Order: sequence, then structure tokens, then C-alpha cells
Amino acid sequence: MTRLCCGISLALSLVATSGLQSAMAQDCTKPPKDAGCDGSPSLFQPSEDACEWTSCTSPVADTICTRSTLTGDWLGCRSCLQESGITFAGNLTQFGFGIDGGINTPVPPPLGQGDTFKYTGRAEYDFLFDLEKFGGMPHGKLLVRAEHWWGEFGNVGLRSGAFAPVIFPANLPPQLNDPGVPFITNFVFTQPLSEKLVVFAGKKDVLGGADQDIFAGGDGTDQFINQALIANPAFLLGLPYTSFTAGMAMPRQWGSMGVFVYDPQDRTEDFFRLKDLFSEGIIVGGEVKLKTNLLRMPGEHHVGGIWKHVDLADLAFSEPPPGQYPYPQIPGVATKSDSYTLYYGFDQYLKVYSNEPRRGSGLFGRASISDGNPTPLRYFLSVGVGGDSPMGHHRGDTFGIGWYYVGASDEFGPVPQALFGPRDGTGVELFYNIQATRWLNISPDVQWIKPGGGGIAEDAFIYGLRVNMRL
Repeated sequence: MTRLCCGISLALSLVATSGLQSAMAQDCTKPPKDAGCDGSPSLFQPSEDACEWTSCTSPVADTICTRSTLTGDWLGCRSCLQESGITFAGNLTQFGFGIDGGINTPVPPPLGQGDTFKYTGRAEYDFLFDLEKFGGMPHGKLLVRAEHWWGEFGNVGLRSGAFAPVIFPANLPPQLNDPGVPFITNFVFTQPLSEKLVVFAGKKDVLGGADQDIFAGGDGTDQFINQALIANPAFLLGLPYTSFTAGMAMPRQWGSMGVFVYDPQDRTEDFFRLKDLFSEGIIVGGEVKLKTNLLRMPGEHHVGGIWKHVDLADLAFSEPPPGQYPYPQIPGVATKSDSYTLYYGFDQYLKVYSNEPRRGSGLFGRASISDGNPTPLRYFLSVGVGGDSPMGHHRGDTFGIGWYYVGASDEFGPVPQALFGPRDGTGVELFYNIQATRWLNISPDVQWIKPGGGGIAEDAFIYGLRVNMRL
């Protein structure tokens, strides 16, 4: 009977948006508060204890308004599956956004004209396997994730002329000609070898992997959606979305350390082809994170660097089209084989709700410097405030206000200058995340940007709604 139950629940998880269960079904999934606690390892640090999902101790009344996930416990089968070592989680996120301004000259696709309104949907489905229950080592985990999109790829982000996509999650997975097609973007093993050493290997996407702030990071489902306020664009735009990686994380009482290697080929369409691994170069990175207690409030500081040994277009002859992710390779153009980015970031709580650890609001900031060629961005700055809303923290509301500045390279040649007119860019984003139910959050979001593609675009105002449902 247990095997039958879990078989049914696995089938249900693949069609998780259908068939809401009865009002008294037991809901035994307790989602974590922290973004990124999906069992996937950061490139630099492992999941914390807060990321462990647990079962309820007793049945609770389950209605569409009180359950923690949209699809509930599948008449008890979801918790049955979890007891057997398989946890399902997922998100369905919808974006309805308009743009006033942006690109105002004829441009080649996938770029487009501004002054429009677009709809995009995106979903991801996670299966977290507890390998210890399948005969593996203690605390070992395997994360398998599938993703797909529909609607307008990139939403209005490919119409803004900005270096960093302004509706970043609408560019993921980055397969602009494949609406509705699911891609396996994560198949990654994590294994703690001790309390101070965790190793990981497999195929993994880059979101949440590096330069993450508490108040500005994640995957765009519940914090900022402009890529420049999710992670540093100087290195992130030059990384493949998903590829093969291996590394280690070393948690300490004072913080953590970590290193990783990454294959520079984008493997979104590949499941597990290893024969050409690292045939086009290698990416190496590392980060150190320090916990602080300034003003008797928690905080974090981190420093890191990423070095890429891979052929990228020489900016004297070409420039990646603004708004595309990842930066496309341009055949037939002279290249440079080495590039780097050094970065720093911090968070500092200014308000903490004493009865809820790690709940509060505060400041965040980032800064970086890069080679400037082939990396199109010489330097980057961002700063802002965010966290749990003082008006609705009891419900789970969050907010964020962020500003960023992108310093363009000064090594663009005459052809890139004529095509796009690259210049320094800046922007401001404001969002308020309303936790309507435990599984539904609605986020009004507005942005103003001065795009980096100054030769093809004007200043733009971006506005709209993001609706995220926890499946």
C-alpha cells in the first residue's frame, strides 16, 4: 500500500497544478522561510538546518486558504512520499509587465521595441531525494529540478536596452524558441563529509550560487526581479545558466568558505553529456563569508572572485546585445581567453523581530571590479534596504528598494559603439511582496532605468505585477 501511495503521489507531483484535494486532507509539508532552501547547494555554502523540511506532528484542517502549498498533501500521499525520502516542491510564477520608453530604434530579434505590455509564465519543479534512505551516506542529498516558460520570452526586459535583464526570471530557462518545453536544469549531489566540510557535484544552475545578500538575492520569485539586484551582473551575465560543477563548502562558526569549478558550456539542452566536459575552458571561483554583530544586530560580509579561462568576444570588435542572458558567443570575432571579477557584498540588519530569528529588515550593498575586456562591465555598485515589512511581517510581507550603477567598459571599438552606443547604466527598483496566503504572494513592482545601450534606447519606466504560487 505504501508503494502504491508513493507511486500515485509521484504522478500527482508531475501535474501539481491540478486537482485540489478535500478540505480535511492533512498538510504535512512545512516550507522554509529562507529563499533558496530547496536542498540545492550554494556554490559556496551548504544548505543550513533551516532548509530541512519536516512533517507535521498531527493532522490539521486543510483549506485552500490555510494550506502551505497550493496542491496540499494529495490526500496524505505527499507526506507519504516524503517519509520515503522524496520531497517535492515547486513554484509557478507569472509576470505581467509594461514598459514606457526603452528601445526606440529598429533592432534585430530577440530584442524589440519599447512602449508595450507583455505576459510571461515560468514554473519549476523540484524533487529532493534523501540519499540516506536509499542506502547512501548520512545526510546525502540529490536535487533534480525541471523548468519551463511560456508567453513572451524575457517579457519587456529585451525591450529596455539595459545590460542586465530587468525581468530576469522571465529569461529562464534561456531557451527563447522553446515555450512550454521542460528542461532538467539541476541534477546535483550534496554530501557532508563532516560538520566543517560539504562537497557537491553535478549539473546545477547559477541562481543563488554566489554574491548572495539576505535582502537581495534568490531567484526572482519573492525579492527583486532586476538581474542587477539579484546578483552581480559583471560575472553572472557571463556564466552559463546551467552546467556541470563541483566544489566544496566549509562552514565555520564565524561564517563560511567555499570554492568551485564550473564548465563554461551552457547545458540547458543537455541532460548529462560528459564527453566534452571542460573542452571550451574552465571557470573557477571562491568566496569567504563573515558573520558580524554590529550595533548588536546580525549581519554578513562576503568577498569573492571568479576567473574564466574561456574564449570571449574582444570588445574592440563586438558587444553582446543588451538584455540577453547568458551573453551569447559571437562566431568569427576576435576573442580574449582570460577574464575576472572581484566582488564584495554585505547585509546589516537594522530591525529584528525577537520572536522570529532571522526575520527583520536592513541594508544591503554590492561592489565589484572586472577586467573590462572581454567583460563588458568594468565595475558595479548597488545599495538598498529590504526585508520583512514593518506593516505586514506577521503575515509574511516583504519589501525592497534598490539602486544600482553599471560602469561600462571603455574598450569598446567603433563598430560596437555604432551598433549599441554602450554607456554607463543605472536603475532603481521598488517592490512590495504581499503574502496573500501561505502559498500565494503578489508583488507590485516598479523600476526606472537609464539603459546601457544608449545608442538604441531611452530612459524607461517599468511597472507590473509578479504572482508566485508555491505548488
